[in-house]
Amino acid sequence: MHKDGYVTVMDIENFLKENDCSVGLTTIYRHLEKMEKDGIVTKFSVEGQPGACFQYIEQGENQDCFYIKCEECGEVTKMECHHLAELYSHVNADHHFSINPKKTIFYGKCEKCGKCGEKNK
Repeated sequence: MHKDGYVTVMDIENFLKENDCSVGLTTIYRHLEKMEKDGIVTKFSVEGQPGACFQYIEQGENQDCFYIKCEECGEVTKMECHHLAELYSHVNADHHFSINPKKTIFYGKCEKCGKCGEKNK
């Protein structure tokens, strides 16, 4: 599994087929379910991506991070930011609403595609 990126069930199935491993979709789903339960992967949805996406979680890594997706190249990246954690806490405490970070994806352009750093100066 990609350390920094995500994979879908179809990605895993295609990888296994390319490496002459005959594994059914049910088996893949079952293993991913167990890996999610054990805290090895996190499962989330990405707009425009059919089916669930899975990302490897390093041991001791915070699972409740947010994600950013580049609308240009499609790259999805974990984003841990204390400002967002503060927002998460604020919404929870002051508005009595619990944000699901696994389903919170911010869309925009990555540095490579949008040179967003230059535009915001």
